Amino acid sequence: MSIEIKNIAELVIPVLKPTEAFVEYESNKLLSPGENYGSVMLEIKLKIRKENDDHEVLNCVAKICPTSPELREIFNTKVTFKKEIAVYTTIAPLLINFCKTKGADSLINFFTKLIGARLSLNPESSEVDEDAVLLLENLNMEGYNTGNRFVGFDEETTKYLLRDLAVMHSTAIAYRTAHPEEFNLKILPYLKRDLNSKAVDKVIDDFAKRFVDAAEQNPDCAPFLSKIKIALIEMKEVTRNPPKGKDIFMTLTHNDFWVNNTMLKYNEGKPIGNKIIDFQMIEYSSLANDVIFFLYSSVELSVLETKIDELIQYYYDMFIMTLVKLGYNISAYSFESMMEDFAYIANKCQFTHILYLLSPIMKLKTVQNSQLKTDDTANSDRILHENYYGKLQFVLSDFDKRGWI
Repeated sequence: MSIEIKNIAELVIPVLKPTEAFVEYESNKLLSPGENYGSVMLEIKLKIRKENDDHEVLNCVAKICPTSPELREIFNTKVTFKKEIAVYTTIAPLLINFCKTKGADSLINFFTKLIGARLSLNPESSEVDEDAVLLLENLNMEGYNTGNRFVGFDEETTKYLLRDLAVMHSTAIAYRTAHPEEFNLKILPYLKRDLNSKAVDKVIDDFAKRFVDAAEQNPDCAPFLSKIKIALIEMKEVTRNPPKGKDIFMTLTHNDFWVNNTMLKYNEGKPIGNKIIDFQMIEYSSLANDVIFFLYSSVELSVLETKIDELIQYYYDMFIMTLVKLGYNISAYSFESMMEDFAYIANKCQFTHILYLLSPIMKLKTVQNSQLKTDDTANSDRILHENYYGKLQFVLSDFDKRGWI
């Protein structure tokens, strides 16, 4: 069944040439049920009339607000949708232009091309409503695809993605330092956490009970059970008031960077392009949040077991290299200082963040968004991929070994 996007022509006109005209569009659901909870994704085919009266199809992806009231409440759509639109209309252009002024024109290439966006049909409104839409180029048509979330990324692809994370983090830091007033006025307002505490508290309570019940039946969890319980008790407060790392490592963070939120293009098995997507959860927080969550949620277990220290070092090297390229003073940015921030952030929030989202990442059973209940975003009676248990065991043992729990 096609979903109507009202006045879609108004979104398209700005990207058309003066001799081109919008004719019509088709829409179809883009993702399988359960692949995306925070929004509805549509495949859009725009029919465009050219100057010589020929026609071409412009392939796009439209993101609209979820139809479920419960999901809109859990994901705080009125805030998160505005955040994501701001990434494409404000934040990305500012960072890209900043890099150009530093002679690094091609440094940032991980943002998807924007076709059009709106918060409402009312041009005077600054509030998100049911007619909000974000229209982007269809990356699938350009050869980009998501990875296998049950397996995760190999070492080469992981480094490719860590480089882009390092560029995003370091560029935002350099921009904040070079243009503090603009950063505070144009970027920072979109990086504040604003959650519906009542809805989130219920989700966390339900998750904590189920996870502890399952952990008590799992011998692999026994050595860590007391630490798990302590972390889960603190989870609600940490979610409401996220810990801040060292000031020098505070930056623009994606906060949901895992397999499904990045799309890669390969040539002969090697990554040659990457687009980071789904910026609904962006915040001003420690860069450690993105790096830790990405590594432990989205990298092949065999790579983690043998290469995780090397991967963290690689991220640091790319982070420093980018700061240098942007003419930033790196004297305060030692590897040891970064690892102190990693330890603090891992202990305070990323341990429970990973525990909470590892099961949805590894779920086999999917449900329609319209049928999704509040507790389905945690770990209910869904079927988990067999790789979940090995990844969970590694997270527990590695965090414990590092003194992060």
